[in-house]
Amino acid sequence: MIRACLFGTYNATHPANRLLAETLAAAGCELSTCHQPLWEGTRDKMASFFAAPSLVRLAIGYVAAARRLRSAWRAQPLPELLVTGFNGQLDVLLGRRLAGRRVRHVFAPLVTLTETLVEDRRVYRRGGLRARLAATLDRWTLASADLVLLDTDAHRTWVGEQLGAAAATATLHLGAEQSFAPAPPRVRAASDPLRVLFYGQYVPLHGTTTIVEAAAAIGAGNGVEVTMIGTGPDRVATEALARSRGCTHVRFEDWVSYERLPERLAGCDVALGIFGASAKAEMVIPTKVYQAAAVGRAVVSRDSPALREIFTPGESVIAVPCADPAALAGALCGLRDAPALPPRIGAAAARVVAETVSSERRGARLATILAGAFPELAARLPASPVVPRPATAGARAPAAF
Repeated sequence: MIRACLFGTYNATHPANRLLAETLAAAGCELSTCHQPLWEGTRDKMASFFAAPSLVRLAIGYVAAARRLRSAWRAQPLPELLVTGFNGQLDVLLGRRLAGRRVRHVFAPLVTLTETLVEDRRVYRRGGLRARLAATLDRWTLASADLVLLDTDAHRTWVGEQLGAAAATATLHLGAEQSFAPAPPRVRAASDPLRVLFYGQYVPLHGTTTIVEAAAAIGAGNGVEVTMIGTGPDRVATEALARSRGCTHVRFEDWVSYERLPERLAGCDVALGIFGASAKAEMVIPTKVYQAAAVGRAVVSRDSPALREIFTPGESVIAVPCADPAALAGALCGLRDAPALPPRIGAAAARVVAETVSSERRGARLATILAGAFPELAARLPASPVVPRPATAGARAPAAF
């Protein structure tokens, strides 16, 4: 087995990092952690989070955490792989400084600063000084790793074109944690409204105002009820829009515990993905889409090259144009009027997840990636090859390493 260490101030509660740890174990790695919490205390990163006073506080906190990480690193046996996940941009640089070239370094960032702060949230003006600094930090972190894992082929292409990643890159689709397991479809009587569920952090990527505008187009009392769970930058504006449109059939809730999300998904007919129009929205498959699909719920989300890497529109997902309330309203009404359709789409989605991005499939894929990237470690990995993803219309095979 390969000794791997999940290193840094990464958000240990974020699904991407939990999936990364799960996948490393499934790939045959003996996994340890060298972690200092820093980011867990801020779920919703409002505009004030990126203001100068907040960044100064974070910098002070990071310096203290880095000192503790250095001590913890020196106290443990040297691993063969140092792995850094989501929220780990600074950790990549620290890990390289501590380990030098003695240890192979894998970075799974999920997102870059540029696509999040400049392209999607537009916290920093494109072409401005802070945007250029963010891009410079992105390039440093990507170049500091020996291998960068990205979540879709579309994302991998964008990073290469926009940031010129100097390290080798590979695609590792995320999937969902095993707690998101298939649930029986909800039996819906003819008079029972279609239950639609959204949850998320209300960032531009999600396009939450598109959801409300679609609900307004359908109208209250017309057989569609929408529940929106979460908080974040666009929550206030989204609620205000719902009130102004008379959307009494849209209910807002604050966050529920993560452990209850499978239960909430099991209680809905349709789950919503993302509807934003940014470049980032084109190249991600949100974790919520994988989670809902794993539970066996029909997902409606914006069409994109990334979505089609795993799911097939009309078969395992309902795909609509981005930022198009009329198209979303039409899709929801179609699902409302065909009671057999949501369970059929949901069952197909669950099969796709099981066949392509289950823990075992991700582990086999990662083992293949690591063997290709680090030939000197290949003999320490499981001998079983990755099971190929069945070809489906509209889907592309994972990019080879």
